[in-house]
Amino acid sequence: MFPGFGNNKREKKEGFFLKNGGAALENIISLHNGDCNPIRSYSAQQLQEATGDFRWPIDQGYKMYKGVHEDREISVKRFTPGHVDDEVTERIAKEVAIASRMSSHKNVLKLLGCCLETELPLLVYEFPTMANLESHIYDGNNKLSWEQKLRIAIGIANAVAYLHHGLRKTIIHRSIQPSNIFIDQWETAKLFELQDAIPIPEGETHVRSKIIGTQRSVAPEICRDGHYTEKVDVYAFGILLFQVLTDGFSSSFHDFYSNVSAESGSSSTFPSDDCSE
Repeated sequence: MFPGFGNNKREKKEGFFLKNGGAALENIISLHNGDCNPIRSYSAQQLQEATGDFRWPIDQGYKMYKGVHEDREISVKRFTPGHVDDEVTERIAKEVAIASRMSSHKNVLKLLGCCLETELPLLVYEFPTMANLESHIYDGNNKLSWEQKLRIAIGIANAVAYLHHGLRKTIIHRSIQPSNIFIDQWETAKLFELQDAIPIPEGETHVRSKIIGTQRSVAPEICRDGHYTEKVDVYAFGILLFQVLTDGFSSSFHDFYSNVSAESGSSSTFPSDDCSE
């Protein structure tokens, strides 16, 4: 071991811990007035060992990995370092703050803990044994029964309602879609992916932010003015419900909506320079 190498490595970990922990704490105070459910602190070595050095990816889109820690299956969300700036750190910290507060809700994928000693935090969630809803909708060999579909729809509706009305501030999820919903061994639907969620400031009716999503998943008014309200999630939930009940998203739905808008004289159109197809 070169002199000072171990100290430098330890100092770097401590620096990451303070930066990431400070950002998470700031968001917990801002969003929930300091109130949050306790979560566990993991070390980077523990998660590296649990995932077999991140050899078992669950879904590359989310960069999540299956692991086993203390005889319990876990999902580890790992962010790609790449370009690290304050905005990236802030988004992850916000996810920790919101997910920790929502962890007691049965229809939200439970955040078990996090590791703050890496450049970008590693987030540890419960492991959903039945994969995500997208695989059940589009896999012809894994279709859901009518009863399962209704139970999933009701569960996600409850989770979204809690985000909107059960916390100190109204939280808009902004990414309600089949790939962000997991199903556990008891067939309970679990809402996931909270890093794009945004709070509506107290005393305000909406929050303006950059557009997340495409024309087929975003409420038309968002493409006009970028104003987010609870209605945006309600619109996305409607599309989700359509996908679940019809075993997939029909391209004709977008044409149907466009025709209805035209016949009713609605100005809810999709400017091509605001929302991509």
